[in-house]
Amino acid sequence: MKPRFYSNIYWHFTGGPVSKDGSVVWHNYRCLREVKENTFLRQPKEAMENLKNIIQTKVLQATSTEKVLESVITDKFCCVCDIPLKDLTFHRQYYGDYGIGFNSKKIHENFHPVLYFEPHPTKMMKTMPNQVRNVNKDISNENIQSFLHKLGITKENPLVNFLKITHFDTDYDDTFYGEREWRCLENFRFVEQDVEAIIVPKSEVNDIQGFLKEHGYRNISVLSWDLIENI
Repeated sequence: MKPRFYSNIYWHFTGGPVSKDGSVVWHNYRCLREVKENTFLRQPKEAMENLKNIIQTKVLQATSTEKVLESVITDKFCCVCDIPLKDLTFHRQYYGDYGIGFNSKKIHENFHPVLYFEPHPTKMMKTMPNQVRNVNKDISNENIQSFLHKLGITKENPLVNFLKITHFDTDYDDTFYGEREWRCLENFRFVEQDVEAIIVPKSEVNDIQGFLKEHGYRNISVLSWDLIENI
């Protein structure tokens, strides 16, 4: 038996977010509150189409990038999140009502967990070399950029593809830490047996069940939000 913070299912949601100004979402924000304030969710029809496309093609495409520093952008990746079932009600606020859940063993074979990092030099002084200790304690954006460069966070460092700059906060809105994201730097190809569950609104359960059967999926749990909210 596992504690609640370990999951057997890793989730990918298909409903958002989309930047209001057309910019790349993951190039600008450091917490979920900023995402919510500056983006909108995809329309339900589009989110459902995205979900069906993943189910039909059996591919989770690596199309996302994230800006770690002004001059450092990750390679393209696809991602899933290690979130316990009852906590998905938080996650849906930012990513919509449509999700696909993959077997944890398959994810562990193909993905790598993200390292969440808050670049405050003053929190790391005792373990930093002398040249880093001399960084001004004023946490300006320019200072943070300089500090990360001194830590070796450059485009040439493969770690940047799995590094997420964020705050740490007890409020789910003010951090990305609660997502427990895992990334794959290639298109993730899977088979029917790798899918554990699907989540859709209650009104679309019959539709997605028929679609799964049509494409050869068997014994897949289809969950509605009504069920999850009452667990």
